[in-house]
Amino acid sequence: MPIVGVAEVVDREFDYIICGTAGLTLAARLSAAPDVTVLILEAGNPNLHDPAILVPAQYLRQLGDERYDWKFTTTEQPHCNNRQYVWPRGKGLGGSSATNFMAYIRPPVEDVDAWEKLGSPGWNWSNYLKYSKRGERFTEPTNDQTISHRHTFEQQYHGTNGELQVCFPSLISASEVPYHVAMNNLGIGTVKEPLGGNVNGTWMSAVTIDPKTLKRSYAVTSFLEPSLERNNLFVLTRATVERVLFQDSATSLGRSHLAANSVVFRRNGKSFEVTVVREVLLCAGTLKSPQILELSGIGSRQVLSPLGVQHHIPLEGVGQNVQEHVYFGISYEMDPAKEWHTLDKLKDKVWAAEQMRLFDSQQGIHTLGLAGFTFTPMQQVSPKASELISAQCETLEAAYVNGKISPALWEQYKIQMRVLQNASSVDMEWTTLPQFRTFRTQPEEEKQYMTVLVALNHPFSRGTIHIASKNPDEQPVMDPHYFEDDFDLQLLIEGFKFARKVAQTEPFKSCIVREVDPGLDVQTDEEIREYIIDGLMTAFHTVGSCSMLPRQMGGVVDPQLKVYGTQNVRVVDLSIVPLHIGAHTQATAYAIAEQAADIIRGVI
Repeated sequence: MPIVGVAEVVDREFDYIICGTAGLTLAARLSAAPDVTVLILEAGNPNLHDPAILVPAQYLRQLGDERYDWKFTTTEQPHCNNRQYVWPRGKGLGGSSATNFMAYIRPPVEDVDAWEKLGSPGWNWSNYLKYSKRGERFTEPTNDQTISHRHTFEQQYHGTNGELQVCFPSLISASEVPYHVAMNNLGIGTVKEPLGGNVNGTWMSAVTIDPKTLKRSYAVTSFLEPSLERNNLFVLTRATVERVLFQDSATSLGRSHLAANSVVFRRNGKSFEVTVVREVLLCAGTLKSPQILELSGIGSRQVLSPLGVQHHIPLEGVGQNVQEHVYFGISYEMDPAKEWHTLDKLKDKVWAAEQMRLFDSQQGIHTLGLAGFTFTPMQQVSPKASELISAQCETLEAAYVNGKISPALWEQYKIQMRVLQNASSVDMEWTTLPQFRTFRTQPEEEKQYMTVLVALNHPFSRGTIHIASKNPDEQPVMDPHYFEDDFDLQLLIEGFKFARKVAQTEPFKSCIVREVDPGLDVQTDEEIREYIIDGLMTAFHTVGSCSMLPRQMGGVVDPQLKVYGTQNVRVVDLSIVPLHIGAHTQATAYAIAEQAADIIRGVI
């Protein structure tokens, strides 16, 4: 059924109510059964058929634009000179799948298996791969792409019958391959198939782009639009979920659990209530799903009572265990004698208009996709690795013995320490971005740039996300606790140094004129530290605020994704991830939805 109005919703009851469009894949799977009804409530606009979303090279255009971006901000970060940081998130149907960089990357085997080791049977690499392949429709690269772009793959790790289009970009920056080869020349091997559970090395990423149209493939085009003609699927946009309402009931075991019977949402300043028959599924993402739980009276009494929220279920883990990938950039001016295919020239409105016309015939800069990624263990790139890792492990062990680390967090840290100590497990990431993406210096007109993004994958710092008031329109208090554990920052400093080493290695060395930001005046660890803090950015990969863990370990949902203390409320989004992964999170978000669909339908 096409997108509906309030009148078509409020007088009906629905088997499943999905709060947030991280749930579009889930909605498509559940509504495939004609005897159930599914309602999706999305707070943003539809944004259907929008070039700002569909044209691949427009992926940074939405950031900061309230039509597409919630424009969240963090609290002041005491370990970052009290800076506040912007946290962009996708606003509208499809959520952040409409605004991400389209990289399709699966995590290492051990990162997913860690979820099962932390107490969630069935959440392991074997199932992850099965469910990730289910929704994938992979198109092989051409022979020319394989030769010129170094696009490689192994068919066994790809699905071909799903809805999400996955391919290799038809156009990449001319700087990608030289950078890739420079990594090889420094001893970083090429990974033939990073989607197979090993990302240790350098490689060219697959992307979620339709190879026929060269447009973004995302949750709307892949899962929602093909399902809109179903008369049992209802989509209401500009509907902000206020809270879930419960009636008291009990399980057959006699333990008190709450059953959700309706969802209250606000639209155009008015509140409405809609009845649920089977389940409420929270899919509002890591930043908003804990807000809905807390506004519904589920969470810590210390958070809810001072704000006047009626407390229904004590669940201390709501909004805790927040983990985020962060990165910063090092920008380079490219040799002007060559065309590098960068996005900097889009500032020229005449040239940009011509490129948009070319895109209509699947040509030009707007077909450009991100490609170059390198993931390594710290030991491979830093001469200080052994010293830093030993010191970190000793510090954590002493803190645990002294009672400064809870037993629950200690179980996570033990896994993270094993990753650190394993010389084949990835800790560090470098991504190439074909444009100027730093903030210390203004780029010059007519020049071409490339930015190397240095990222943190397994942070030791843990943040929080909690409501600020009873008002669902007020942004939650988002405190990532950046660099509360200083090892996170030390790792990025070592990543900075290695990025500079790559820039001095051929053939990439001959591609660049100079390092623009931060510039060679930045040399000492303290100077590098300040540069990182000043230029730090979110990677949009926040996880953990509704962690899938045993309740006594701070869990919010069980392995069936059901919120503890409820009969029929589940969380299905990246907030359930209990321990962060060495990968970008798009593929993981889809895999979680696929596995959740089978859990809800009773298949597993």
